[in-house]
Amino acid sequence: MWCKGCQKEQHLAGVSVLGIDDPWIWGVYLLCIFSALLCIIYGAFNWNRGGESEAAEIKEEAAWEEKEEEMQEKELGL
Repeated sequence: MWCKGCQKEQHLAGVSVLGIDDPWIWGVYLLCIFSALLCIIYGAFNWNRGGESEAAEIKEEAAWEEKEEEMQEKELGL
């Protein structure tokens, strides 16, 4: 069904990837896919990191709350 003029225009227009003629657009799509893959890989490698200091942070927060309550009792006279 293609006419000779249509085939020539298609050849001159360049390569069409998934119906998108502009290479900048499909380049952006590829970058989005690669960045999503990098995020998944980063998350897999760093899944449980940072939990080692959680117990120390809980103790620090508890001490801070006790100190805060003491300060409130002094100020309010409770």
